[in-house]
Amino acid sequence: MQRISRRRAIYLAAAAGVAAGLGPLTALAQAASEQQRLIDRARIVVEEFQADPNFANVSIYVQNAYAVLIVPDMLQGGLIIGAEHGVGVLLARDPVSGVWGDPAFYEIWGGSLGLQIGGRSSDIIFTLMNPQAVDKLLTTSFKLGADASIAVGRVGAGVGAGTTIRFGEDMYFFARTRGLFGGLALDGSVVNERTAWNEAYYGDGVSARQILRSELAPRPGAATLREALARF
Repeated sequence: MQRISRRRAIYLAAAAGVAAGLGPLTALAQAASEQQRLIDRARIVVEEFQADPNFANVSIYVQNAYAVLIVPDMLQGGLIIGAEHGVGVLLARDPVSGVWGDPAFYEIWGGSLGLQIGGRSSDIIFTLMNPQAVDKLLTTSFKLGADASIAVGRVGAGVGAGTTIRFGEDMYFFARTRGLFGGLALDGSVVNERTAWNEAYYGDGVSARQILRSELAPRPGAATLREALARF
């Protein structure tokens, strides 16, 4: 009996050690899965835009963009004072090969004052039309309309790839909206790097600049999103 108890004690001690060691790994895996869900949702947003004839013209903007910011389920709501918030992924295109890189995580905050009531959710695709706009997004705080000009992209059913468009703004955005909120005003909204999410998905100390400059090995979990963007 004493021999069995000793074995049991050794087994329990080893199991406790393994559990203690797996604790941080489990927490990291849970965090990474949260980011992976956002990447998968962003891929669905891309595919929904591609399937919607009202947004046929988005492909022209994406094909000419240096980077895209995809924000699924951006929330807006308010009573007199409005507020908006969303978390999204920013992907840059290799300037030589044209291949899309891996996503960096960003969030957008905004607020406005006016006669407004209700709430809604929007899937938004932002296209960054020059390298300067991409560089500014790598600063600590980026304000839409101030640090880069922004406008609603041209949309409409039956607008095909043969349409000629002059890209006069730094950024354009397209929104597929659900809800009753009146108006989508993004001027003044602040876009920030979501540092904790980038580190959770890529590793400690990894910055958005490293991700967007393709300094890391490609992540298999982002492959379907990159492939979806390439279909524009």
